[in-house]
Amino acid sequence: MPVESSIQHTLASSVSRNGIGLHSAKMVDITIHPAPENTGIVFRRVDITNVDTAIPAHCSNIADTMLNSRIMNNEGVTVGTVEHLMAAFFGLGIDNAIVDVNASELPAMDGSSAPYCQMINEAGIIAQGAPRRFLRVLKAVTVETDYGKAEISPSDELIIDIAIDFNDSAIGASKYFYIHRNNSFEEEISSARTFCLYQDVTKLRAAGYALGGSLENAIVVDDGTVLNEGGLRYSDEFVRHKTLDCLGDLYLGGIFVLGHITASQPSHALNNKLVKTLLADESAYEIIESKPEPVILNDTVREPVAALA
Repeated sequence: MPVESSIQHTLASSVSRNGIGLHSAKMVDITIHPAPENTGIVFRRVDITNVDTAIPAHCSNIADTMLNSRIMNNEGVTVGTVEHLMAAFFGLGIDNAIVDVNASELPAMDGSSAPYCQMINEAGIIAQGAPRRFLRVLKAVTVETDYGKAEISPSDELIIDIAIDFNDSAIGASKYFYIHRNNSFEEEISSARTFCLYQDVTKLRAAGYALGGSLENAIVVDDGTVLNEGGLRYSDEFVRHKTLDCLGDLYLGGIFVLGHITASQPSHALNNKLVKTLLADESAYEIIESKPEPVILNDTVREPVAALA
């Protein structure tokens, strides 16, 4: 996989799927196409005509962060729930792609990034001629919301250190320490599914969210019990999914990031605020075209960290 590569990558061919939208409950068709060097990730609404429907996947285009990341262009055209696909693009090292979708949000698939990884791997990944650019953090940037706090600090690779704490005992308090290297995304977090509390379902649907949610595309927890047949994919699947979301939202910065993120109770709002705050301070980062060699942590350092996972 081209995660550690110093050159740009795209898909070798186009690939299509369909599925239900998590919030809209509408059937959605999606096709991911190869794209030229320096295109970045661009979404297009193929169900809308007579206006420009191209929406660059960038935090400057964020329109909503309530339970998903929704982006919008200058014509008011939107597409939501992009974070799981964006995580797959980051995780598999895709710099350039065009994503065609015929609805207002992406399909939920199984609630994780794994089906999107399958799509990308099925299409194939090819190297391009242009150098890959990285944003390397130079100084710490910290943000807070009413519910969480996040910081990104200097590092020569991407590290995501997440902590969550929920009242329901099936979720509880847990931590995950993720280092982004070749294969780490698919092996560690790509299959972690989104989740919700059963007691919140009625309230969410009354507000127009989770209309397409089911046990097929989300983990549902009720008073200490996981309702999904087969239970969890990982004992700490909840915090792994929060790590996945963080990675997808981070890629809405439009560039691969080298930095150490530490976050407690992360949300799409918190993730987006962190990325925007970082990009707004030009003294906090530099753009480079050669990824530094990572420092390999020895067993003495990694052992207590692993115990938190």
